Amino acid sequence: MIYILAVCAAALSGIGNAIQQRAAVRAPAGATLHWRLLGYLLRQRLWLCGLGIAVAGNIMTGASLGLGTVTLVEPLTVTSLLFALPVAAIWSRYRLGLREWIGALAVVLGLATFLVAGQPKPGQRPDAPLWQWALAAGAIGLITWGLVHVARRLRPQHEASVLGLGAGMLFGLQAALTSTAAHRLFSDGLPAVLLTWTPYAVVGVAAVGILLAQSAYKLAPLSISYPAVTAAEPLAGIAIGVGVLGGAVRIGPLVIVAQIAALALMIAGIYAVAASRLVEAHHRHRFHPPHLHVGSGHR
Repeated sequence: MIYILAVCAAALSGIGNAIQQRAAVRAPAGATLHWRLLGYLLRQRLWLCGLGIAVAGNIMTGASLGLGTVTLVEPLTVTSLLFALPVAAIWSRYRLGLREWIGALAVVLGLATFLVAGQPKPGQRPDAPLWQWALAAGAIGLITWGLVHVARRLRPQHEASVLGLGAGMLFGLQAALTSTAAHRLFSDGLPAVLLTWTPYAVVGVAAVGILLAQSAYKLAPLSISYPAVTAAEPLAGIAIGVGVLGGAVRIGPLVIVAQIAALALMIAGIYAVAASRLVEAHHRHRFHPPHLHVGSGHR
């Protein structure tokens, strides 16, 4: 039951993001990394449909985590990438090649290996000191700011991958905050939660993360923008879970070697899809077909 729930969650998440990318690529020129991009997307039924499907997938992921463990569930939920790519390719009338599939599988297998080797155990510290949250959020924010600063100087396909990393890190922070808010909700009730800063931080972090993710989707096809999001989110969530929420991971020479190898495999997979021929197909559909009503220009 847990495995079926986790795979269904991955499918919904991947399909939802593929639909969101299809809407984001049609956004007006100059909207990248600007709040008007979200303003535009919130008026698009297609994007709202994709958002709803992705949210349903996140809810199912939460349910599967409640029934199982992170070690069992997360390696399955990261397969959302394998559901997202075929949907995006079919929609763009492009056949995925061996390079794209190998790159996607490398990202999924690398992340799954990292999780299985470390066997992360989520912590449950609703009373974590505010200074620890501030330190974690400040570190994530500083790294994300640096990624955005670097991304703006790169070519679109590389910029999309870097922005995806930043979005994934913010989503990992959002997940940790959501976990804390949910734990307090179940123990103390809704009024107690609304009197804390946590739910408002969730909304703020989610808004910035969505902006970065949709900007990445605007710049490059899903095969390039989505793997980085998929890889960074659980890694950031695990780091915050251990550092702030009192979680734990396995450590040891063999575990560290396995995790380094897994990270190297993920990086190689992201690089492989970043050099994909889908970049050319994306820009060909983006600039030439008049029926898509897509603005031209990088920014």
